[in-house]
Amino acid sequence: MTDPLIRILFFADSHLGLDYPIRRRSERRYRGDDFFRNFEYILQLAKEQEVDLVIHGGDLFDRSEVHPRIVNKAYDMLFEFADQGIPLVLVPGNHDRSTLPSSLFLQHPNLHIFYEPGVFHFTIKNRPLDIAGFPFVRKIGTSFSEILEQLESQVADDSIALLLMHQAVESAQVGLSNYTFRAGPEVIALSQFNSTRFHGYLSGHIHRQQTILTPSLMGGFRVPFIYPGSIERTSFAERAEAKGFLTLAFDRPGIPQIDFGTLPARKMHSFAFSEDVQSYSDLEHIFETEIADLEKDALVRIVSPTEQISGWLRDVIKKEGEQNREYTIRHKWLKRGER
Repeated sequence: MTDPLIRILFFADSHLGLDYPIRRRSERRYRGDDFFRNFEYILQLAKEQEVDLVIHGGDLFDRSEVHPRIVNKAYDMLFEFADQGIPLVLVPGNHDRSTLPSSLFLQHPNLHIFYEPGVFHFTIKNRPLDIAGFPFVRKIGTSFSEILEQLESQVADDSIALLLMHQAVESAQVGLSNYTFRAGPEVIALSQFNSTRFHGYLSGHIHRQQTILTPSLMGGFRVPFIYPGSIERTSFAERAEAKGFLTLAFDRPGIPQIDFGTLPARKMHSFAFSEDVQSYSDLEHIFETEIADLEKDALVRIVSPTEQISGWLRDVIKKEGEQNREYTIRHKWLKRGER
């Protein structure tokens, strides 16, 4: 007979407050609601699925100086969720400046926040579960081994143990060109993962969902370093990436089963026109065959090489009359690898 599963919902990089003006001065679509919508979606799903624990991997907010209205909106949601009885663990990220705005809401007993390296000890379904963690650290490549050793000593021998952080790790990839991080002062080298106590390393910071196998071994298996990715697309460089969250399942101490759940992220498309476009009718044909049938709520970036073509584009977009789709026109070519 197998033990009952312990299920953990893990997400990160919610960037609440991004493109969320307090006073909206134009009719254009602001993206701030997209991030709050997916944040609320995840918390609601965690309640409906009755997971045992929720973990947020950092960058709760998009910046360290957050308007009180945005802070209160986010903390209201966290407090209401914590009041349902599911514990939530959170580590501040680099956008949070390694801390969070103070509030009485954060004193809820089901909210556990790493302001310094430490370990939160839980008993879930009669089994010990330890979540170690530390807030974002600059020059982490020079200090990670010491932090790892410090936290490893605080983890119980018989517990399921996870290490939570908000850092870049060697071999992580980002962007359309698959830029790959190399070990250095700001990046943890894979060789530094030499613990025999942790069953998984969890992290925010990298916006693409990916799992990287470390040299650490547990029961003959290499321990995974897990990024859930961001909950929404924060730039056009992420337009090809699925956005979502992860569910980690344990039936005993060991490597978790990992499942990715997708979120309804805003669609993004980018087009780059060349100077070969000779007339308004040429551009109109391209627009009608390649752009006009895109999702009605998509964000569309068009890169134009000349002001003449940009003017034609504005006229075509105005003629199309799309009220829901948002267009951005740029007048220069993108850097290589970003198209």
